[in-house]
Parts: sequence; structure tokens; C-alpha cells
Amino acid sequence: MKKGIILLALVGAGVFGTISLISSNESEKLAAVDKYKVIKVDGKIVFEKTRADMKKGDVFLSGMALSFATPQSRAAVISSISGRYVLSASAKGQTKILPAANNISSRAGALINMIDLQNHFSGKYLVLGEMQLELGKEAFPMNENSFFYLSYVHNEEQIRKKLNATEDNKLILKQEDIFKIDGKAIPVEEKEMTLYYRNDGQSKKVSSFTPVFPDNSDLKDEVAIILQEFENKDNKVKIKEVTSYLNEFYGSPQKDNLGAWLEKEFDIK
Repeated sequence: MKKGIILLALVGAGVFGTISLISSNESEKLAAVDKYKVIKVDGKIVFEKTRADMKKGDVFLSGMALSFATPQSRAAVISSISGRYVLSASAKGQTKILPAANNISSRAGALINMIDLQNHFSGKYLVLGEMQLELGKEAFPMNENSFFYLSYVHNEEQIRKKLNATEDNKLILKQEDIFKIDGKAIPVEEKEMTLYYRNDGQSKKVSSFTPVFPDNSDLKDEVAIILQEFENKDNKVKIKEVTSYLNEFYGSPQKDNLGAWLEKEFDIK
């Protein structure tokens, strides 16, 4: 009888231990669901309890009171369990936590005619480092007499900036070249520009778009947060998540340009 009681007690302790372990694991999992790491903040967002500005790398817990400086202020946050979300202000002064846009489109494909170019150069156009864009040599030869150039306004002055090309007819888009006037660098900013192609002494408008040149150090830190949260996923999933984030917070990337950047900075391909 005494042995039976001891055995029952041991079994009970084992079951209780197992239940406690399960409960502990479930609690950790539930806690992680409402725990997000901040990837990027657009505008200004303040933690009301501490009055500290939200910044990249901070941890946000669901239910934390936030103050948004403007209706346009927003933050990208991520959880390894829940995925990526966007924080923004609601009309009632509360915080909206909405699933991030799942837009994984990128600019790709051969550019062999004017329609291809017009479709390609549109909206917010993300450039990572130096982009070399292959164009059809027959339709768009590039040399001293035939070339592309950008037109934009700086300090109320119309600037025309000739774009360089490689020997194998690849158009070069480079921040240091575009944002330079009379040999001197000017501030890099998002602004609408118009692309033209000049051939046989005549210029033809291609399209207007907004090139986006992010700070490489900042972008690396942001993408590193995403990759860290998805470290157990395969590269296909990682690239999908990064592409979606870039589309929502920067602009549509060019597929080859993004692939080369990810391989160089994170050895992902």
C-alpha cells in the first residue's frame, strides 16, 4: 500500500512536471506572438510610458501605448512567429497593427523596346548600390551620340544628367553620378525625375519615375533584422520577405540588382 502511494506520487509528479513544461512552452510561444522587433520607423513614434522615440531594433509588445507625431508616421515590425506588420495611428488615437503588404513583385525581364522601358521606369524605383541595366543594343545603342539622360529640378534649376553605360550596352544608375552638379555632390533625396533617350540629335521622353537610393548601412541593418527573425527559413522565403518589405517601405526593386546586393551583403542567393 505504501509503495503504491509512493508510485502514485511519483507518477503524479511526472505528469505535473510534464504539464508545467508544456504550459511553460506554450506561455513562451504566446508571449512571442505579441512581441515584435522594430525594423524601421518612418516619421516619429513615441513610447508613451517612457517618452522615448521608437527606433530600429526596439521591441514592441502588443498593447503598448504609442504616440504618433503625424498621421503619416508608421513603423515596420516583425515577429518570427506572426510575421511582418505595420504600426500606424488610427482615427481614434489608438495603434493599428496591420499585416504588411505581401507584394513580392520586382522589375525584371528584357528591355528591348520603348514600351518595355516605359513600363520599367515607373513609380518608386529602388536602386541598391550601382545598377547596371541591360538594354537592347539594336533599339538603344549607347555611345557619344546616343545616350540616356535624366532631367530633374534642383534649387529651382532644371538639371540634365547624362547617364553612363558599359561597353556591352548596360545602362548605369549610380547615386554618386546622378546627385552631382558641376563635379560637386548635392543632397540625395527622393524626387521625381524624367528619363530621356537622345539619338541622332533628338531627345525622346521615356517616362517619369522616382529613383530611391537608400542608405546602405541603414538598409543592411533593417534587412538583417528580417533575416534574423526568419533564420530557420530557406532562402526563397527570406528573399520573398525582404522583397515585400522593400516594396512597401522603399520602392520596387530590380530583380537582378536585389539578387546581387543580397549575395554581396548576406551571401544569400
